[in-house]
Amino acid sequence: MAAVGTRSFHSSPAFLVRAADMGEADRRVTFFTRDAGVVVTVGKSAWRSRRRFGGTLQRYVLLDITWTERPGRMAVLSSAALSESFWGVVEEWERVRNADHFLEMAAELFPQAGPKPRAFDILRSGIRSLAQGCPPGEAARKVEAAFLALGGWGPRLDGCRKCGRADQARFRFLPPEGGILCEACPPAGGATLSLGAIKTWRALQAGKGTPGDRLRIPAGIIEELQSVMCGYVEYCLGKPLRSLGSSRLPAERKNPHFSNDLS
Repeated sequence: MAAVGTRSFHSSPAFLVRAADMGEADRRVTFFTRDAGVVVTVGKSAWRSRRRFGGTLQRYVLLDITWTERPGRMAVLSSAALSESFWGVVEEWERVRNADHFLEMAAELFPQAGPKPRAFDILRSGIRSLAQGCPPGEAARKVEAAFLALGGWGPRLDGCRKCGRADQARFRFLPPEGGILCEACPPAGGATLSLGAIKTWRALQAGKGTPGDRLRIPAGIIEELQSVMCGYVEYCLGKPLRSLGSSRLPAERKNPHFSNDLS
């Protein structure tokens, strides 16, 4: 352990989650890293000099970053080098929105300091699958199920939580119950899911159909699971996800103008 006041040096593969201005030249840059989890750094002169980071501080790319830490101070970003780009993400608005969703989920579901290799692999596989043309809704359901299972939030989907019946054509999903209920068991309410949707979620939760594989999910099942799984992630967090704020936009909306360059 470093002595009080001394600097420690760190490095890790990372994805940029968000960035914000700090004064006229610096930027507060938050990363999700494989070896240290969420890391919040200050990028000195990130705005003033493009040579400082070579234009690499961008979302939807895999970076190799180094930073220094000193007790009582914000970590300082030392370098950022491009390791792998996923430019296919920015070709379509829905891919961008879901990539932001993956980044936000990773940082919010796994905020504790320390290595996060499995969560990082899920994130990387999810963003890679978007860039390679996987339907965004399908990629999102796979990432959501994998993150929830990894964090221990995976719901009980093997039958009604109250009576145990598993032979129903439809069930109701209630987040406070941590799983599904049949139509007869109290309490009332919840989102109705078909048996096919429940079996799909259960398979994803068990590790079948990881973000990078070729398993295809029917479009109807994806649509059925979308609001339920997104809502359950928010229930587990206890707050809404900012990246989902545009989910109510009409499907025919044209790609907005945006800049991915944060350096």
